[in-house]
Amino acid sequence: MGAAALAGALALSIGALLVDGPQAAVPGAQAAILVDGDFSGSSSGKQLRAEGKAPGWFESRRDKAAGRKRLMLSVKDVAGNTTPKAFIKGSAAYNTYLSQAFTQPQSGTLSLKWDILVKEVGPQYNRSAFQMIGDDSAKGKGPNATGTERFVFLAYENAATKGKLNLFAFEGGDGGLNKRTLVARDLDAGKWYTVRVDADVAGRSYKVTVSGTGTAAQSATVKAFAAKGKQPPSKLTHVSFASWNDGPGAFYVDNVGQP
Repeated sequence: MGAAALAGALALSIGALLVDGPQAAVPGAQAAILVDGDFSGSSSGKQLRAEGKAPGWFESRRDKAAGRKRLMLSVKDVAGNTTPKAFIKGSAAYNTYLSQAFTQPQSGTLSLKWDILVKEVGPQYNRSAFQMIGDDSAKGKGPNATGTERFVFLAYENAATKGKLNLFAFEGGDGGLNKRTLVARDLDAGKWYTVRVDADVAGRSYKVTVSGTGTAAQSATVKAFAAKGKQPPSKLTHVSFASWNDGPGAFYVDNVGQP
């Protein structure tokens, strides 16, 4: 090969390395902050509930064994979803939480999404399938267990029409849990929806977008939850899904991760 040809080949090789090699970055790429978002790494409900040293899902409220066991791993066909997914079967006697710690705290902006199917919401309190992003700053009950730990705070309620559900956000303040801001109305019970959250941690607000197959997307921007006399968390460290003894319901969760 002549000198000119050799120089040309070398230039092409260097150019390919710059484009395709390890130096190239994908615009907008984010390091993963969660693991096992599709629950394929969980072999049983026992494994799903267990808290290990490595990142992963666990039952974080520890409200007696009977409460913890209401978090299960489902592999049956649920409205067309045949892959592994988490299932919480709520009870009026227990609190049950599915939680995971982020690999690193989030203090700027955070986008997260998950698929959720709600079977039922208990009518007495008319709130359940709680979806929360916050921290674990209060001692004793695990992440997102108290109002001071919650930033994103979503739940479902029964709509006026039987078989329909509304997704709403708690914004707190002096209204506490009585202040509900509607995010999406008349969603079908027993149908999968994707909930996406785009949080501005410093700005103390977040946008919620709900979409589903054959359903027009609905969205709303709401204030981060603030316990009475407190500010929302300034760093987000955990995501949690829960049913409460004073807000029981039955629901499935799958595909939790960054959009």
